[in-house]
Amino acid sequence: MNKISLFVFVLIISLASQSMFAQAIHEITLNVDTKNPNPARACYFTTGKGTTVLNNSSPANFTIIARVGDNIVWKGVSSTEPNTPVRIRAIKYISGPRIFSSDAIKGGEIAKATVIRGGKSPYKYQIQFSVGSNTGIYAIEPKIQIDE
Repeated sequence: MNKISLFVFVLIISLASQSMFAQAIHEITLNVDTKNPNPARACYFTTGKGTTVLNNSSPANFTIIARVGDNIVWKGVSSTEPNTPVRIRAIKYISGPRIFSSDAIKGGEIAKATVIRGGKSPYKYQIQFSVGSNTGIYAIEPKIQIDE
């Protein structure tokens, strides 16, 4: 192999390996009206730049697109009382392909998981959250669609 052929071969391999292992970070923020007596009915989702949202017509229909290898980060904020914490308690599998390594992802201030496998149908999950010092747990069931 001459030097030019070797250089082209190495360049192609390095470009291909970078695209194969590229991963995105999807930041999903649950914005909650913490003054509302039923916070699960008074919330909406926002995302960071670079995250494609398929449906944001309601919290239950909220769907993003992710790929295998992507990292998902969920966090909660109050849309009405900046000093009232919204804690993501857990992300729990409901239906569809099991895209994470566990059916239950523990949270706290945030919850994080990496997509390890895909599937054709959406991954439906339950996001459980709490508001302020209230011990009650509220839940919403959004989705993630894996782009293969």
